[in-house]
Amino acid sequence: MIKKGEGEGLVVVAESQKRGKGKPGSSWFSPPGSVYISAVIKPYKNPKELAPITLLGALAARAMIAKVAKLGAVIKWPNDLRLCGRKVGGVLTERMASGHLIIGIGINVNVGRSAFPEKLKEQSTSLQIETGRAFPLPKCTATLMRELDREYLAYLAKV
Repeated sequence: MIKKGEGEGLVVVAESQKRGKGKPGSSWFSPPGSVYISAVIKPYKNPKELAPITLLGALAARAMIAKVAKLGAVIKWPNDLRLCGRKVGGVLTERMASGHLIIGIGINVNVGRSAFPEKLKEQSTSLQIETGRAFPLPKCTATLMRELDREYLAYLAKV
């Protein structure tokens, strides 16, 4: 989409992913019932390191979890979000040749324990597992996008 002229401000929302990315060499399990976004930014001052951008994505995700589910997620450096010692979400930032950055965020929302593959059941969780209730995905997505915008603008003000 960037090659076709899309740029900063583009946000792609998915209901599930077939090939979700994790850290290099790993994948992200992406079942339906969760929030998956990829947001395109192009800071006017190109960062040398992607860590601050990844952190602003993690801060936005943590804020969304607090506002929607009233839970205190912990950011496990550099890109994991954890609840009760289990992974509930992740952030991945990629740099494009054009200078654009893509912040990918995935948060397990309405996923039951049985939906996780056996190898992930003990190390993964969702907002539904931790609270015992489901959450409206449009509200979760809108809240995440507002928080990401707020964090990005704060980042730009410091650059």
